[in-house]
Amino acid sequence: MDAPAPASAHGPASGAIAAQDKPTPVVVMSTGCLFHLPLPQIAAIAQAAGFAGLDLVMGSPKIAPGPEVEAAHALCPVRVVHAPFRNWSAWGGHLNAWHAAVDLAGGLVCAENGHSVHVTLHPPAGTLRDAIQTRWFSRAVGLPRLLGVAPGVSLSLENLPWASNLMGGGGGLFGKDNLAELVAECLDKGLGLTLDVCHLGVSGRDVLGDLGRIPAGLLRHVHFSDAQGYTEHLPPGQGALPLGPFLAEIGRANDAGSSGAGASFQGTVSLELDPSQLPDVQSGGQLNYGNAPVVRALAVLRQGMVSALAGDPPPAWCGREQGAPQQLSVAAFG
Repeated sequence: MDAPAPASAHGPASGAIAAQDKPTPVVVMSTGCLFHLPLPQIAAIAQAAGFAGLDLVMGSPKIAPGPEVEAAHALCPVRVVHAPFRNWSAWGGHLNAWHAAVDLAGGLVCAENGHSVHVTLHPPAGTLRDAIQTRWFSRAVGLPRLLGVAPGVSLSLENLPWASNLMGGGGGLFGKDNLAELVAECLDKGLGLTLDVCHLGVSGRDVLGDLGRIPAGLLRHVHFSDAQGYTEHLPPGQGALPLGPFLAEIGRANDAGSSGAGASFQGTVSLELDPSQLPDVQSGGQLNYGNAPVVRALAVLRQGMVSALAGDPPPAWCGREQGAPQQLSVAAFG
């Protein structure tokens, strides 16, 4: 697990519990950052950059139990599985895709990843195409039991870009107060919450304000990247979101007087970038990357995340006023 960098003079107040005495969120890398590469190659790069594990995106049924996943897991342990979020028919339907993610996670529980694997689920969109799954989901309770999760596996729902904030109308399963309704769904179905910061950004949300509305103990995982206008999955500091203060807040676990989502967060924070934001890497070849440009770039971002969680965020990560929307970035994850 990453140890937090020492806080500077503008870090946590002196009354806070020392960083080494606090449960420290684990910083991992989404395989979506380099989705065009083979999984073992992605794992080798993440390991060389110092990440404590992987957030494994199930973008294809090919990502299933087998030698490639096992090789990646041995290099950099899979701590999170991102369940399929499009083309569910490739798995035989939305529910079968969720079962595949839960089964894959159960086979990855081991000492190297802390004897646990978390699974992030996208709620159905509420469209006509998802009508059957939406109806089943709206009535389901105790989702971990219904999906047959193995010991050590936990589940959460992710916030998606909320159309009601962008277009003035309700959408999907959530309407008048998207976040409150999502939180209620998580509590009703026995799930945690995965909070995607850039999804909040492109939905026009108050990132820090929304974080303060999440009940203590509900937040299990964070998808971490910047956004500007409608452009998502930018490196921190390249968009408009206050990502440094955001990580500092969730890093205040067990500080005296702390409340809300940051009061008890001991989960994982996953760097989720569009691959175009990183130096080019050729597919295949060596697994020893040393001081390669992509490793240097990722290592700097990882250290910034660790420092921010310790209360000393990079100054460039403080955010700025949203500008004009840019072209929507297309990435391999949600």
